Amino acid sequence: TLLAYHFTDATSAMMANWLDAVSDVQIQSGFAKALAGYRGVGKSHFLATLGAIVSQPELRSRVTDPHVASSAQRLKRRRHPVAFVQRGTAETLLDEVKNGVAQALGIMPNQLSDSPEEILSEAAKSASDLPFVILVDTAQDRENRVGRDDGILLGELAEIAKNLNIFLAVAL
Repeated sequence: TLLAYHFTDATSAMMANWLDAVSDVQIQSGFAKALAGYRGVGKSHFLATLGAIVSQPELRSRVTDPHVASSAQRLKRRRHPVAFVQRGTAETLLDEVKNGVAQALGIMPNQLSDSPEEILSEAAKSASDLPFVILVDTAQDRENRVGRDDGILLGELAEIAKNLNIFLAVAL
């Protein structure tokens, strides 16, 4: 994913900005960001590349773009936990969040609460002093857009993340 990613001036600046935001996450001070664009413009590849850089410290030295490399080096030298939330894979966004967070934590989804606050609090607690990164994107193998309106819950998740050591990124 990382080796196949081509940084343009715009994506380089945006990736550096997002990596800096991950680096700046602290206990009770998270970030939420959204990436909007038409289908096929590269939102998923951008998020996958971000996830690879933060979750695999050994890859950071392979970043060839100097702006991105500088920001990647600001990250803590450990593996940041990353939850991939795949929209369109369950009946509700809450179930998809539970599935993604549970997989990142190595537990079963039914071990998590049905409360967004408690799910994100559990994720934050598990990360200790690291940022817990949550990447929300439409599942790769879907041909159609997700038909439900997840806007309210996405907004709630963003507000919750801002009060925890969580970096939440959403592809719209």
